[in-house]
Amino acid sequence: MFFASLKGWNLLKGIAIAYFPSLIPAAEYKAFYPFMKKVKLLLEESGYFHIQSTKPDTVGCALADSPVGLAAYILEKFSTWTDPEGRSSPDGNLTKKFTLDELLTNVMIYWVNNNITSSVRFYKENIGKREHEKMPIAVPCGVALFPNELLMLPRTLLSRNATQLVSYTVMPSGGHFAAFEEPQLLVDDVWKFVSLVEKMK
Repeated sequence: MFFASLKGWNLLKGIAIAYFPSLIPAAEYKAFYPFMKKVKLLLEESGYFHIQSTKPDTVGCALADSPVGLAAYILEKFSTWTDPEGRSSPDGNLTKKFTLDELLTNVMIYWVNNNITSSVRFYKENIGKREHEKMPIAVPCGVALFPNELLMLPRTLLSRNATQLVSYTVMPSGGHFAAFEEPQLLVDDVWKFVSLVEKMK
């Protein structure tokens, strides 16, 4: 989920791409369009972000008090962020990519350690002035674009932030929990990135 704030020329390019998707390669186009459908999905799926970045202790206390509430809060994300079609499925398509044991293990990591409040507080502590985002990333970078990721940018719009973007792979499937959903695709891409960086020496 490599995302950068768009300013100046990049903001204008982003607007142009939204209206003229042929400006980016066809493989990337499939991950970003239809544009308004992607925007609608982002609006529908970002409620958690607003709550966690403004009232983290309120939602944190509620989730720390109820194991069922915690499971519902976390598993809903596994459903919709893995595949948006899970929203219209009676069981959220949760076991399409994960076993119930895997999902329960994830929930229990938060429950047993009682760390859900600190994990949601991270959003409030990192919202606002983000001076570090103004600094370009000058080391070699690799991006794996999974088509069901909530927020991502085309390669052309990442160049301001990642000045040495040596690898940008458009994946055939997967979403926000890529390492959990598509581990082989991700590890293959990591090794591809490593080999590209080694050749740069």
